[in-house]
Amino acid sequence: MAEIRPIAILRTPFAEKFGVPRQSGLVPAAEGRVEFLPEFAAAEFGRGLGDFSHVWLITGFHLNPPWDGAATVRPPRLGGNERVGVFASRAPSRPNGLGLSLVELLEARPGLLRVGGIDAVDGTPVYDVKPYLPWCEAKPEARSDWAKDAPEIRAAGAVVIPAELERELPEAVAVLVRQLLGLNLQPAYQDGEAGRIYGMTVAGWNVRWRGGVDGTIEVVEARPAKSDSD
Repeated sequence: MAEIRPIAILRTPFAEKFGVPRQSGLVPAAEGRVEFLPEFAAAEFGRGLGDFSHVWLITGFHLNPPWDGAATVRPPRLGGNERVGVFASRAPSRPNGLGLSLVELLEARPGLLRVGGIDAVDGTPVYDVKPYLPWCEAKPEARSDWAKDAPEIRAAGAVVIPAELERELPEAVAVLVRQLLGLNLQPAYQDGEAGRIYGMTVAGWNVRWRGGVDGTIEVVEARPAKSDSD
C-alpha cells in the first residue's frame, strides 16, 4: 500500500495538547477549519459533502513522540491507574498515531470545511474525510463496559468567570472556556486536588483556573496569548 499523506491541515483553537477535549463532540463551541492542501482544494473533491450533517476526520497525532512499543496504556476513564491494551483504548500513543473524530459539518466550500466539536490541537494533519452515515454507524445497542457513560459535565453555574475577566474575553471565547472547563481537563490522577492552578492556551488566550472543594471551577486569569512576533 502506498504511504498515506495529509490532504488537509486542521486549524483549531487549541495551541497545545493540554485543554483539548478527550473526545470529539463534547464541546460544541470548539470550532475548527479543515484547510485542504492545494492539490485537494478543487470543488470536485467535496461535491455533495454539504448534504451531510457530520463527517469523520482521520487525523494524525503529530505532536506525539514516536510510539515506544508499549502494548498497554492507562486510560483516564479508569482513573489513570489501570492498564488496558492499546487497541482497547483511544489513547494517542499507538503504533500508527492516527486519530478519529466525528464532528459536525457547519459549512462546506471549495478547499475548506468548518466543523464543530473538534478535539485536536492546531496544525493537526488530516489524512481523510468521510461522511457520517447514521443508518449504519449509530448503534444504540452497542456495548462499552468500562467507558459506557458520557463524561460528567459540570452545571453552567459551577464554572465561575469573574465579571472583570469575562468583560475582557470575546463572547465566543467565554462560551468556549465555559464548555471546556465543564469537563475534567486535568490528568485523572490529579482529580480532586482543590486549589491547584491549571492553565491552557485556547483561541489566542492564556486562561488559568483552579478547582474548589465543592467541585466548582474558578477562572483566575485570562489574558491574550503572545504571538511569536511579540
